[in-house]
Amino acid sequence: MIGTALALLLAGAALELAPACSAFTTPESAELKRTRRITAEDLARIADIGNGGANQDSPGISVSPDGKLVAFQVRQANPASNGYCLSMWVAPISGASPAIMVDQGGELIRQTTRFWGGPVYPTGDPDVVKPAWSPDGHTLAFLKRVDGHTQVWLANAHGGGAYAATQERDDVTAFSWESGGGALRVTTHPVRALEAARDVEGRAGYRLDARFVPVSSALPYLMSPLADNVTRISVASGHRAPPQADRPLADPAERQSERQRWFALGSVHALSEGTKADLASLASFGMNCSDAQCHGPFLAAWTDSRKQHVAFLRREGVGNGTMALYLWKIGSRHVRSRYRTTGLLLGCEPSGGALVCAQETATQPRRIIRLDPATGKISVIFDPNPQFRAFDLGSVRRLSWSNDRGLFAYGDLVLPPDHKPGQRHPLIVVTYRSRGFLRGGTGDEYPIFPLAARGYAVLSFDAPPDLASLTTTSSQADYSRMNNKDWANRSSIQSSLAQGLRVVDALGATDPSRRGITGLSDGATTAWFALINSELFQAAAMSTCCMEPEGAMALLGEAGARHFEQSGFPRSASEQADYAPKGSVAFNAARLSVPTLLNLADAEFRHALVSIKALRAYGQPVEAFVFPDEEHVKWQPAHRLAIYERNIAWFDYWLRGIAPLDMVIADRWNGLRSQVRAHAKPMAP
Repeated sequence: MIGTALALLLAGAALELAPACSAFTTPESAELKRTRRITAEDLARIADIGNGGANQDSPGISVSPDGKLVAFQVRQANPASNGYCLSMWVAPISGASPAIMVDQGGELIRQTTRFWGGPVYPTGDPDVVKPAWSPDGHTLAFLKRVDGHTQVWLANAHGGGAYAATQERDDVTAFSWESGGGALRVTTHPVRALEAARDVEGRAGYRLDARFVPVSSALPYLMSPLADNVTRISVASGHRAPPQADRPLADPAERQSERQRWFALGSVHALSEGTKADLASLASFGMNCSDAQCHGPFLAAWTDSRKQHVAFLRREGVGNGTMALYLWKIGSRHVRSRYRTTGLLLGCEPSGGALVCAQETATQPRRIIRLDPATGKISVIFDPNPQFRAFDLGSVRRLSWSNDRGLFAYGDLVLPPDHKPGQRHPLIVVTYRSRGFLRGGTGDEYPIFPLAARGYAVLSFDAPPDLASLTTTSSQADYSRMNNKDWANRSSIQSSLAQGLRVVDALGATDPSRRGITGLSDGATTAWFALINSELFQAAAMSTCCMEPEGAMALLGEAGARHFEQSGFPRSASEQADYAPKGSVAFNAARLSVPTLLNLADAEFRHALVSIKALRAYGQPVEAFVFPDEEHVKWQPAHRLAIYERNIAWFDYWLRGIAPLDMVIADRWNGLRSQVRAHAKPMAP
């Protein structure tokens, strides 16, 4: 992988920059004008802080005990080498001096999840690598993967080198500093022993049981939860021993500077979007706040050192598409708005009289800022993409509407940089969440700004709330059944999508006869439902396909099948009479003539085989590709760039009449077009 430097195995070794890790420019070093259009490759090479998610944990930023420094990992894709430049950075919160790189290199650490509560299953998403400060603030500890092994590494916070502090047999999955900083407490799972036992089991054959997810593997997965093995490791000597109860873990709250004026109120998990506690109760104050904003759900909250004020972050507005920071003077009846954004504000940590946060807007990739809760004033600490200001991105406008059930939703409409009044552009709909930087939709496969640069209008569509979320349900199964009964939730999303298109059409900047739709996961389900139940689109590109009852239930394995059965999904073909007409691609294949491109992960492409066979049997224009070593979310940079470029070329061909330069591809797509014409319905006289 990119940037592995063996010299860093020795503490204090000079930090030798890997060729793929280009130097980052501080935000103040250049004033760039928007002079050129962004390309797919430009977007594929953007540097990321954290894992790119929209939850409060995703940035992985960490403020030092004295509140003066912030540490974080930067991840930059390199499509040419199909790897990543991974680097650990420390930046002064005051902005008095440039940020420094304290480590670089290693391999991407990817997330796993409990597949419907059963097998340990890879997702493809990057894991959040959050550095942890030593109690004295001189050393950073963080997870790093080298040669297929994840260990704890230590780096001097002021530069000078990094080294592996652990040599565990299994990957380290979590760690903490002990109080005093002399030792680390690390957690591993006995994966290698379990895999060895599985190999032995295979000699007599594996029993087909809940461990299997046949769509992605012929091997049984390990079952969750995996046992935790916790070990105490001396930083000085590397000596391993069981953890000792009389040696407590370091508490970051106890190490905060005496000058600290804001303190976190509860954890990010306790203040999740599902928490609906009263703010006063949450803060353990005797006085209540009568303002409507003082009732959850909250994303995060902080109290000042004198316990006179509470600052809190919440979602609000149409589709919860706005983040707002409020300040409440304890005892007053009302709160004051201090900061609002239709972008994202994530992972905020206190630093003296301010908060240090990750911030995104529709046109600004993630960066780190300092935010004063008392005034709402922000200043940039670190921008890993200063070159982004050179791109002419076009205009972005947030639109909102309500569907036939009265549910509000929104979308962000992007118009080409050279759009002029009266021009009508082909429209691409990107699904299914539109929050923060407008990159490539959920799953990041549909490059919004490069599409706009090619002359498309792009609607980044944010789906309305689930119908079941508006009522009280006793279980996840009840929640899903309520959504799925009579296609209630799918019909609600389809109504919202159709109304959103009407709102866009009314602006006069798009051509209703040239529309494309895209999607991954739930977004792909939205797209297929629209193709089956409407004639709104003339082309499609999707990342996942398709939920045919018999095939899907068999391929998902016992855990997945059980989940969908409990959700009301038909168990077999005999039960799909109500499902197939509105939800089955194979059932509707004879009339699904919209040209469709599928870029599929090898872990999921088998779901699509029944649908693809049916579409091809009826001569429908479908083009499918399978990407090796990919999961639900694709992680390889070369694949992402290839998908970006193929999606643009696909829509160019079907919506703009621009043939690919590659004659082999052009001939193949011309053949698909001939199929469309051959199966076209004769026009009424």
